[in-house]
Amino acid sequence: MAQKDIFQDIADNRIHVTEKHCEIPPVEKNGRLFEKSDRPFPRKAVCFRQEIPHEERLKAFEKELAAMREKYRPFMENHLLVQETGTEITELAQFEFRYLEKGEVFTDRDRADAAWEKVTLPDYRGPAGEKGKWRGYYRTFFSARESGPRERVVLQFQSVDYIAEVYVNGCFVGSHEGLFAPFSFDVSDYVHAGGDNELVVECRNDIPMMGVGDLLDGDKLYAATGPGWDDPEIGWHHCPAGAGITGRVTLEYRPVIYVEDVFVCPDIDTHTAQVRVGVRNYTEELQMGYELQLRILPRNFRGEALAEHTHPVPYIGVGQNEYRFVVEMKDYRLWEPETPWLYGALLELAPAKAGEIGAEAERNANRGRQEAQVSCVSRLTETVGIRKFVSDENSVPKGKFYLNNRPVVLRGANEMGHLQQCVMRKDWDTLTDDILIAKLCNMNYYRVTQRPVQREIYDYFDMLGMMHQCDLPLFSFMRRPQFAEGVRQCVELEHLIRNHPSSVMVTLINEPMSIRKTEDPKSKGSVRSVTKGHRHLMRDELEAFFVAARQAIYTENPGRVVKNVEGDYEPPTVEGMPDFHCYTMWYSHHAMPIGKLLAGYLPAVKAGWMTGCGEYGAEGLDNLHVMKTRYPEAWLKTDEKGHWYPDKILRSQTHSLQGDWYQEQETMEDWVRESQIFQAKATTLMTDAFRRRADIISHTAIHLLIDAWPAGWMKTLVDCERVPKRAYFAYRDSLIPVRMNFYCPRTYVYGGEKIPVEVWLLNDSGEDRCLEVQAVSGQENFLLTGSVEAASSAFLGTVEVTVPFVERVTEVTVEGCVRDVTEEAAFGGDRLYGEKLTLTVYPAAWRILPEELEKSGSVEDSCTGHVILPPLVEENRAKLERTAEKLTEEGRTVVLLWGDDKSVIFRMQGEDIGLKKCQEVFFAAADETYRSYSMNMLYNDREGYIDVLGGYFVDTASEGKCRVYTYARDGFRADSGAKGKLPFVLEIPAGKGKLLAVSLETTGRMGVNANLDALLRGR
Repeated sequence: MAQKDIFQDIADNRIHVTEKHCEIPPVEKNGRLFEKSDRPFPRKAVCFRQEIPHEERLKAFEKELAAMREKYRPFMENHLLVQETGTEITELAQFEFRYLEKGEVFTDRDRADAAWEKVTLPDYRGPAGEKGKWRGYYRTFFSARESGPRERVVLQFQSVDYIAEVYVNGCFVGSHEGLFAPFSFDVSDYVHAGGDNELVVECRNDIPMMGVGDLLDGDKLYAATGPGWDDPEIGWHHCPAGAGITGRVTLEYRPVIYVEDVFVCPDIDTHTAQVRVGVRNYTEELQMGYELQLRILPRNFRGEALAEHTHPVPYIGVGQNEYRFVVEMKDYRLWEPETPWLYGALLELAPAKAGEIGAEAERNANRGRQEAQVSCVSRLTETVGIRKFVSDENSVPKGKFYLNNRPVVLRGANEMGHLQQCVMRKDWDTLTDDILIAKLCNMNYYRVTQRPVQREIYDYFDMLGMMHQCDLPLFSFMRRPQFAEGVRQCVELEHLIRNHPSSVMVTLINEPMSIRKTEDPKSKGSVRSVTKGHRHLMRDELEAFFVAARQAIYTENPGRVVKNVEGDYEPPTVEGMPDFHCYTMWYSHHAMPIGKLLAGYLPAVKAGWMTGCGEYGAEGLDNLHVMKTRYPEAWLKTDEKGHWYPDKILRSQTHSLQGDWYQEQETMEDWVRESQIFQAKATTLMTDAFRRRADIISHTAIHLLIDAWPAGWMKTLVDCERVPKRAYFAYRDSLIPVRMNFYCPRTYVYGGEKIPVEVWLLNDSGEDRCLEVQAVSGQENFLLTGSVEAASSAFLGTVEVTVPFVERVTEVTVEGCVRDVTEEAAFGGDRLYGEKLTLTVYPAAWRILPEELEKSGSVEDSCTGHVILPPLVEENRAKLERTAEKLTEEGRTVVLLWGDDKSVIFRMQGEDIGLKKCQEVFFAAADETYRSYSMNMLYNDREGYIDVLGGYFVDTASEGKCRVYTYARDGFRADSGAKGKLPFVLEIPAGKGKLLAVSLETTGRMGVNANLDALLRGR
């Protein structure tokens, strides 16, 4: 039985469009033309995009990464004094584990027949999917000492996924729900001195709200990302929803008055910082006579104290308390991605000095001083970064980002598991490298996708200058009974990340799905209104959740930028900026057809706002070394012909979706090469398209950068062994902060034409720029200068390239480079940034003019003998049938085309020849005799953009040769091997000649795309 491709199914959703909420048209372009110039083109000084072979770039990658390590090593230093915290900590890492049987209760935990497995924390495991609702025990025995009169014994958990019920010596001490947040319990009354204390954690997993299959779902706040585990069947793939104790567990002896956290929130406009200090009183009495002493000191550089302050504490109530005060800052260093300067907030809670508190407080404080007999009760050190990040809702459009009062655009990638695995393995060098690999790629932010993660990751982001977005773990749906739990977890999320200057934005749900009846009862919204409407929040209720979540986050951090939705399928959200996801070069037509996207169109987003594209990309298979050394043997086997196909890779989409974009291969080596070449192409085209719309797109994140496991998410640009694919370097080149970009929708042209080539200025820097672009083609030399605002893009002008007349197919190259004339500077070190655009030129005589074809009744190629008939319609069917029969009897090749009516049946030699619907594609595969025509990305001059080249295949009982075709798409199939071919060009023997039945779209394409005309002529 074939498996369901859940992510293909999600991508089949279409963004909801209304009359008031429609797609965004392209930018209006100025009429400027490049001017002729006699300045020599500085070819030797230009570094052309991707001119260095992939193998050479791989060799240079390690040296470049080593240089990045040295560049950022000083920012990882810690010059803060190590101070006693007043807390004694013992880590509990060695546990036993077993699953609970159905109906088993806690008193059965010591059953003699139950087998326990030894585990070392952290531990994350399955099962997942339909079997994902389970319970398991983690058990350990630990030693404890007698606690002092001013101490409490506390069990601290960094994180447990998903529900933890904690027992000490058989007594229930508390529970926690959620997969990411730290929590603790005071167990002083349950432990005893000695080595036989028992800790049992009952870990409960559930089905995520997103669900499994069409109906099964649960109450777990989990999206589609986690650390995974080492299992090629389940654990490697797409971050399955496992569970376990995923963080550290510690036994702590804390002072009864304990400093839990400190949050320093700087305001660089007033040169002040609000300080929030959390203090917990473990006693059952009010505590008086204390003060908070704060020093803010340089952390990764040497210097003077930024601030010193003593704050009186009138009293400390039972349980949690938060104290707030403001301090002045002066002569500070800002935290920036290139220079992530950090400070440390050193906080002490101590008895107030005599005479500095009131008489009553003085009397109450005496006991505390006598019992403490120390100058400090509790200490805490917390990292501080001085920075400001805002989404300006008064800008035009609304929502422009500013970092430290300078415009900024976020360019980055999604993260799904690899950073989490680094922390779980305590592999700090690889964690560092994973962030530096992103920075080397010209990224400035990670979208830590669909879940908060371990604090250590945020610490390294802080030190290495990597901004990040943190997501609440919600995907598609929100269970109605979990509304309040979702709000509570928003508080935990913000509390976890608020201290980190690298943390710039929070989102609340990924890809919410419509649960709404439409006129079509078979639409996804209509179906879900029946299958999910009684379980999940409707969109208006989800908007109410957003309001509550935002207010909850505000209580923790009023300055937080919140984006309600990542990848909205039912926009717009009421409050704040919008976001869309776009996999249009993998899931064809997703969000926006690729031709329209390249031309500057964008999906329907919230009017008047900047927007983000939080996911886009395409799959590229793992590098060969990973496949041959890490994959199960069964995945590597060839068939009886010695052919290999990627359908053997569990949950890989390449076998089912590749056919829309490139030719099927037969060996593992060829599959890897071609898949990675395509991934690089898709990365380049889509990234450039988004950058050309920086007037409205403020942040983009490719899906993904680094894989956590072999075959985990093969949309990654870097495999799990940290070896880049071709797309990594394509992305790196596309993200050069300041550059030019050519755009021309026509690739196959005719000699003698004037081809307009658009030139764009792309500026991701925080400064306005004045840029000069020079372009050459043959003997033509052009020059034009223009300005582009900070963190934006601008259309500079058009280069009109005169294509030479040719007698055979020839390539013509347009070269361009850009100079920054704002200041004397060059991009890419001492070399100028350059791009090349290649046009394939065909003889002008091969052109087929549609109007002449209609007028004359046919076009005959005297060299090949092909006779091209006008497009078939019902009115001319009988005439064309007679003409085709006559010509084929003469030994001619007749080319049959269809017009707009695809239902017309052509009859030849007693057989019907018709068309049948298939997926619309921008690429068609071909056999070796037709492959040189390169049916790919045809331009439609009626629409003004690249359009589909086929959406119907030739359907007939007549035998023939399938010359040009698309592939049958069957999803994750149970069978294996080569896919079926659906003919776009079918060569049928007829009489003494042939009938070439062509279902390729020709309206608006013929006479414009020279390769299509050449195919029809048989040239």
